[in-house]
This record gives sequence, C-alpha cells and structure tokens, in this order.
Amino acid sequence: MTKILIVDDEKSQRDSLAGFLQKLGYQVVTADSAQTALAHMYTHPVDIVLSDYKMPYMTGLDLLKEVKVRHPSAILVLITAFGTVDIAVNSMKAGAWDFLTKPVNLDELEGMITGIETYLAFQRKAGDSEPAEIRGANDYLTEDPVMIKILDQAKRISSSQVTVLITGETGVGKEVLAKYIHTHSSHSKKTMVAVNCAALPSHLIESELFGHEKGAFTGATSQRVGRFEEAHEGTLFLDEIGDLPLEMQTKLLRFLQSGEFQRIGNNKVFKSDVRVIAATNVDLLHAIEIGEFREDLYYRLNVINLHIPPLRDRRADIMALAHYFLKIFSIREGRSEFGISTAALKALETYHFPGNVRELGNLIERAVLLCQGTEILPAGLNLQAAKTHLEETGKLKKSVGDLEAELIKKVLNEASGNQSECARRLGISERVLRYKLQKYNLK
Repeated sequence: MTKILIVDDEKSQRDSLAGFLQKLGYQVVTADSAQTALAHMYTHPVDIVLSDYKMPYMTGLDLLKEVKVRHPSAILVLITAFGTVDIAVNSMKAGAWDFLTKPVNLDELEGMITGIETYLAFQRKAGDSEPAEIRGANDYLTEDPVMIKILDQAKRISSSQVTVLITGETGVGKEVLAKYIHTHSSHSKKTMVAVNCAALPSHLIESELFGHEKGAFTGATSQRVGRFEEAHEGTLFLDEIGDLPLEMQTKLLRFLQSGEFQRIGNNKVFKSDVRVIAATNVDLLHAIEIGEFREDLYYRLNVINLHIPPLRDRRADIMALAHYFLKIFSIREGRSEFGISTAALKALETYHFPGNVRELGNLIERAVLLCQGTEILPAGLNLQAAKTHLEETGKLKKSVGDLEAELIKKVLNEASGNQSECARRLGISERVLRYKLQKYNLK
C-alpha cells in the first residue's frame, strides 16, 4: 500500500487531504511542520510527501531539499496558495515531482498520485527485469567492461568496514555507486545518509554532521540528531568531501579514528558504528599541496579508491542509459509508447557529454517533455544548444579541460578580478575556484 505523508501547519488542510486520500485506500500520516515530518521519516519511510510551500521556520522547499538528501526514493509534491512561475521553477529545480495550487483540485491530486504510483511500480520492476550484465543495484546500469570491473570490486569490498573514496567528474554517478556498495553490505537494512559538503554553510556543518543540544547556540530551539548519529549501523556518504573546511576535516579525522563524537553543547561522548564513503570531483592531492586538504585525512579516506570514468570514455553505456531514462520519464509523463529514433541514438553516441550521466538524463527528460510525435528525433535532443549552454550561463558544472580554463578566465575578467563574485557567477565555492586558478595557472 502506498504510504503518503501530508505536511501542513494548517490542521484543516491536513485533515481534509488526509480524509480524501484515506477514502481512496492510501495509508496516510500527517505532520504539522517540516521538522516533525523529517523526524517521522527517520523511523517510518514513506513513498509520497505532500507538503505546503509556506510554513514557519522551515518552508516546503527547505523540506524538499532535505528529503532529497535523506530519503532520495521519496516523491515530494509541493502545495501553494501562491502559484507563481518562480515557485514552480524553483520547486522543479530542487527536485519536486510537481506542485499544486490551493484550493487543491482533488481530481487532479488523485490523477497525480496514480501517475506517481505507476512510476514507482516501474522503478521497482526495472530493478528486477534488467539483464544482469547491464544492471547494478539502485539502477547503476552499465555495459562498459571497465565499469563492470569497478562494480565487481565495489561488491567485493562492500561487506567490509573499510572506508571508500569515490572519484570522478560531476554527474558520473558517484552517489549511485555509494548506494551500490551500501546495498550489498551488511548494513543494507539500515539507513544510508547522504551529505553534500559543498552545499552546507560553514557555520552549520558541525551541527549537521554531529548534532546539537537545545540552546547550544542562537536558533537552536530544539535538540538535533546529527548525520553520524542518524546513520548509526548504516552508511554515511560524504559527497564533495574536498569542500569540507579544514576545521571540520580535523573533527572528521578524529571520528574516523575513534568512532566517537560530541554534539554541540554537550560534553558527553557518543559513539556511532557507521561505514563512511566519501566522494569528490577534485584532485585531493593537489588540494593537499596548496593547503586546502589534510594529508592524514586523505589517506584515512582513500583506503579503497574507486574511480568512475566519464561517460564519453564508456560509449557502450550511452544507449542502455538512454533507453532507461526514456522508460522512466515517458511513463512519468503518460507517454509510455514514446520512443527514440536510431538517428537520435547515433547523435547521442557521438556527443561529448561534459555533464556525464546526469546530462544524458536531463537531455532525455527534456525531449520527452517537449518533443511532438511518437519518438525523439536528433533535433529534439537539441545537442547544439547543450554545447553552447555552458558559455551562455557561465556555469562550471559541465566544463572540461581547456574550455573550463577559458571560462574561468572570462568570468574572472567580467568580475574585475573579484574571486568571490567570480565563484558566485560560476556556481562553485571559493575553495574550488582557488584550486582551479592554481590548476590552470590563472593567478
């Protein structure tokens, strides 16, 4: 039975939606705040979260971002009384399935949930029906011989407690490989908690990782369980580990050596039995050279290194992944008979994919949404626009090699040499920018 969590600070709205969905046969629970919702999901996973957009202390958008990190398999729909284009764009960018406006059209809600159920059922079926040679746990599809060897190595070390460092460009699937290791480990029945170190404000990182007590600092209105404690007997995935501040690197090293930590505002020493997997898309050895990363922490993390090659170096995977994404998005959009032409597949196989698997998924999703007819044609992929999008937007995520250096130089000049402004325009942290400036000798 599909489990639905309704989050709204207005009791009448919660009760109304809960009553309607319960009559349809769904298992429904409610929460009066985002914090209460997260606490519930910590012990009781749900399939779908219906959340009000505007709530005190923590908005529906904030909740969405937390759910995507802590419970990536859950589908979240936002409900708002202010149906603006900005809200819709921000919601979809953050990973919302869709958003509804108040008063909620119950027929529309029922149809949406039916569509989500179809999508979830397909995901489960896809996990069981893909040929063994192209299936990894959590949909890590591959036909590439190098990747098959990596998955085999990952499976062999999964049962140990050894710390793993996964390296590779942005978008290659580092978190999916971490899930693969977790799924095959003795911790698989416990939680895998993912933390993006680059996305956390520096003043909140310690609280996020180790937790805090009520009143420990301004704004600490209640006790918070940190990610290490949340992941007890499971797996903690630390993405973008290269962006962790030096002070926190020291505390992480101490935890890796002893398994002990302290919440902010509490002198008690806690222990957590957690397997740590870290990932990065930067050269940590170079970061060590320029004083941005601790050498002792690097060797503690890099007991096993799994390097994922970029998609352009494993062409055999492009077709399998394209068909996989096509199934997922066409069913989600109610276009289950939608296909992709041979010419479009050939165009994909010759494309450079600076954004790797993530970019391929985005291209297919966009084509499913916008293409007319019954199949994707080469023009519908809009690959030329994808090639020029990087220079037009100034985003670093899809850049490689000389193009990356050229872009940094261009944006730095536009920012009159201001590194903070340059990093903001590029969509990266100042720490990563300083590393790139050193790497390409742009200082």
